[in-house]
Amino acid sequence: MKPVVATPGLLFASFLYRSDLHSETSLVQFWEEKFGKSFSFAPLNNPLATYYSKEMGGGLKRVFCLTSELLPREFLLTTKLQSLGWEENWSKDNKRMVNVDIGFLSLENFLLATTKSFSHRVFIGQNMFADLTYYFHQGELQTFPWTYPDYMDEEKKEFFLWARSYLLQQLNG
Repeated sequence: MKPVVATPGLLFASFLYRSDLHSETSLVQFWEEKFGKSFSFAPLNNPLATYYSKEMGGGLKRVFCLTSELLPREFLLTTKLQSLGWEENWSKDNKRMVNVDIGFLSLENFLLATTKSFSHRVFIGQNMFADLTYYFHQGELQTFPWTYPDYMDEEKKEFFLWARSYLLQQLNG
């Protein structure tokens, strides 16, 4: 039996950044130079900003970027590996000034790539793991007990539901 070819999806990035050092515009432009025209969204709620401020300092803001073009799922791993270099380039005194989450949205689910292993994370190669953050069931976005607080609020869930409907439209031509 032949394996089923995985449908493409949309590549995602979340940039949590020091607003005195970077801007939403510059980070979106950086992303679009690499991956083409994208959708961006600056969420109001950032529950982990206080946690990250210990490393990064204050004045943290976040912007999400989502490709408008369909990409193969392999981009989750390759882009996560690239993002580690981006974080390092933007660091000051060995501290991140931009934290980059990389994810991939498919019709079935939304995955975040991570460097940390855990019981619910699957190894995807080169010391990287995929964290199942959401799954889609009967037109609804579902979370898990381990879904990060940063991805639990309604405005972000609405963004990802909209993104999934866009993806479905693109796949249907």
